[in-house]
Amino acid sequence: MTSQNKVELEIPRTALAIGAHPDDMEFGCSGTIAKWAKAGCEVHYLLLTSGDKGTEDAEADPLELRRVREAEQQAAAQTLGVKSCVFLRLTDGELEYSLALRGEVVRQVRKFKPETILSWDPLTRNYRMHPDHRVCGQLALDAAFPAAMMPLSYPEQIREEGLSVHRAKRLLLFGTDAPDYYVDISGVLDLKFASFKAHPSQFTFDDNFVERIKKRHQDFALDFDFEYAEAFKLVEL
Repeated sequence: MTSQNKVELEIPRTALAIGAHPDDMEFGCSGTIAKWAKAGCEVHYLLLTSGDKGTEDAEADPLELRRVREAEQQAAAQTLGVKSCVFLRLTDGELEYSLALRGEVVRQVRKFKPETILSWDPLTRNYRMHPDHRVCGQLALDAAFPAAMMPLSYPEQIREEGLSVHRAKRLLLFGTDAPDYYVDISGVLDLKFASFKAHPSQFTFDDNFVERIKKRHQDFALDFDFEYAEAFKLVEL
């Protein structure tokens, strides 16, 4: 382990995972979520879209696909021990950064008051990154700091909705090409795979898929004395 890398320091009491689409968290942090939930962490999901374009079938009905994918995400979340899923139902593939959308993310941060927020790393140099993921990660960062903690940012949420400012302790950003924080998921890999199985509309869960995911998380754990890890960029607040 190099000096700049950290293994999981503590399990938070509360966490909010923010994704652009159903199944984002399955790939990015579902092992960590399963581990935390088993330890008593209260975890909530915020989905900006419901993945209504997530198909190669040109004749698919986006509204029906949205229904299917929301149900899949709910099932996956239940498998992991997630307490609730909030769906904003914005259009898949068309996320745009705006002050209004940042305010909605701030609202959920103030509502759930997570110690840790998990989302996409918007600064990764992966040129094949889905644009929704990039927008999602930037919204999570900007909502956490400084907007959610400042009383004059979106003050109507405090004045009219009874919410209060909140300062999260940290963000863990997945999909990063500069990881420096690792969570041992060796004991919950079966739950991670169970959550994948809840998304049959998106991929085929077969031996090739299992081996590919195992190899990815084995590679993340190469410098440590455990077998499987999830990797994040740590942002301390």
